[in-house]
Amino acid sequence: MTATAEKKYTIQEYLELECRTGERYEYYNGKPQIMAGGTINHNRITRNVSTELDLIFKEKPGLELFGNDQKVYLPDFNFYVYPDAVVVTDGPIMTDKDADALINPLLIIEVLSRGTEKYDRGDKFAYCCTLPTFKEYVLIRQNATHVTSFFREEPHLWRESQVQGLEQEVLFRSVDVRLALQLIYRKVEFPTAG
Repeated sequence: MTATAEKKYTIQEYLELECRTGERYEYYNGKPQIMAGGTINHNRITRNVSTELDLIFKEKPGLELFGNDQKVYLPDFNFYVYPDAVVVTDGPIMTDKDADALINPLLIIEVLSRGTEKYDRGDKFAYCCTLPTFKEYVLIRQNATHVTSFFREEPHLWRESQVQGLEQEVLFRSVDVRLALQLIYRKVEFPTAG
């Protein structure tokens, strides 16, 4: 992600920039950051997870999944972020019609890339932890069959779990769903050692 300019933007200017350009920008401390495009593996993983969860959620009517075009607002920091997928329970709660940003994520899923992995594992997770409804953070590697989950057991206590290998499954605790890594990584091609 790169900054659009050195100028500090107000929230209204940021929202107008998104509207005017049709691009997605995360917003930090007055600075819009354009969202980079994903790789084919990134897009496959995001599609696979979203498709599988959406099918399961048909039997769990209180849960709703949103894709990577849905921004989330972090009021403690006055930031806007775009997760790869986000799940809410009992309907979305939005900031306002102009921002069109969720403030009640239950589960956030990120597919890691070289350019965003450090941020996704660090600051982005810390920022999202300030949302009281946020209970689970799932990080999916795209260059190996490896999923890391963080689940909030108490307000300031998160449990980390990891699974790897196509024969394994990951438990999304916040929504009580298990997904096989084989489904998550369907059609994903891994780099070969050369």
